[in-house]
Amino acid sequence: MVEPAEAVVRLLIVFLLAFGIGLERQLRRKPVGFGTFIFVSTGACALAILAVDLDDQNPLPLLGGVITGIGFLGAGALIRSNDRVFGFTTAALVWAMAALGVAAGAGLYYLTFVNYGIVWAVVITDRYLESKGFGSHAKVVHLTVANPIRADELDALLPRGRAEFEKVRIDKEAHLVSVTAQVRVKPGDVEDLLEALRRNEKVRAFEIE
Repeated sequence: MVEPAEAVVRLLIVFLLAFGIGLERQLRRKPVGFGTFIFVSTGACALAILAVDLDDQNPLPLLGGVITGIGFLGAGALIRSNDRVFGFTTAALVWAMAALGVAAGAGLYYLTFVNYGIVWAVVITDRYLESKGFGSHAKVVHLTVANPIRADELDALLPRGRAEFEKVRIDKEAHLVSVTAQVRVKPGDVEDLLEALRRNEKVRAFEIE
């Protein structure tokens, strides 16, 4: 049986750890923020303590149910847009923080802190890659430009070497060309891209996701 004072200590540890991750996600305007991470982590911790108290010989069935349930919650963090799915990192992070809560609730402090260190290492690396415009942090750009337009002019509309055209549609009657491209761009350079597209006389409309 877990003593009340020990249970409070475990919950406070999880609260503080989840506070840091939740604040980081909130400040970066991620789809799942501060409150969710704290609720998930402390809730998982409380259920782990309960599982140990109810059946300290075999608490695994209840703990397994906790992790499975959190998996469904994490799936809710996924965002679908134009045949693309975003939010995998956030969904996985929700699940990882729930596992951290379970570990702390079971009294496995070494596992809790090692897991927390891994989580932060991934978050920091993910932030670095995002700042460089790599991977899933590429932006999807939709353009509508005046036709006729040469292929080299179309290519020059977006950052050279960092754009991958996915779809081109030509409307001969309206004399317009619709383009969808994936562009690797640093967050700080998005404003420059917006301004360049706004100033281009060939561009009739554009959207950046």
